[in-house]
Amino acid sequence: MNIRAVCALAALAAVLGVCRAHVTLMFAGGSKEKYQYIVPSDMGNAPVKDVTSPEMICRAQTIKTAGVDKLKVTAGQDFGVQWQHINGSKSSPNWPVMSPSHNGPCIFYMSQLEKGGTGAVWFKTSQEGYDEQAKKWCTNKVIDAYGNYRVPVPKNIPNGDYLVRTELIALHQATTVGGAQFYPNCVVVTVSGGTGSTLPELYDITKVYSPNDPGIKYDRGTVKVKPYQVPGPKPLITGTKPSTKPGSTTP
Repeated sequence: MNIRAVCALAALAAVLGVCRAHVTLMFAGGSKEKYQYIVPSDMGNAPVKDVTSPEMICRAQTIKTAGVDKLKVTAGQDFGVQWQHINGSKSSPNWPVMSPSHNGPCIFYMSQLEKGGTGAVWFKTSQEGYDEQAKKWCTNKVIDAYGNYRVPVPKNIPNGDYLVRTELIALHQATTVGGAQFYPNCVVVTVSGGTGSTLPELYDITKVYSPNDPGIKYDRGTVKVKPYQVPGPKPLITGTKPSTKPGSTTP
């Protein structure tokens, strides 16, 4: 094999390695149909790097929910989601969900569907950063669970149709400004059983973060001496744990 062919193969392997490191939300609510309840993304499994871009909301320039099925969920309970490589099938130990080097938090927001997702219409529901007891980042828990996670739905919110924004942040290059990688996706849900009549404080996703936030510009190597601070506002609920049963979900 000549040197030109070797270089071409090396370049291809590098590209595949990068793509294989990335991730997208593929399943929700126990569905076996890919993207059934998920807002279409313009970016596949590529990350968002600009925290002010419209892609930060649902990884799409325009949020299109027409034709997307609504997942029925119950306030005060949780539902399952599963991240995958965009070109993968079901995850297995031989096909990791994303690169284990992509350490970071899992963050969840909700917005009433009728608001369209743009502007100050989002409230943070839950988050999980670095588990000091388990010595694991949330993203690594997701990898260990073959992409599965349980997303809690607050009890004290009004019933109705919502967007649930899921977000993984990879901090492996976050020591410099603009190095953090964001992997947002949105699920369309219908909430019942809510006890609230009003919403908590609302935020604009394109304004909720700054590139210099401590949880975005961060050296993950210092996590043992410098506790990690999940970026964004305070969540309504805490203590979520990823599923350990691949594909198991409870709408």
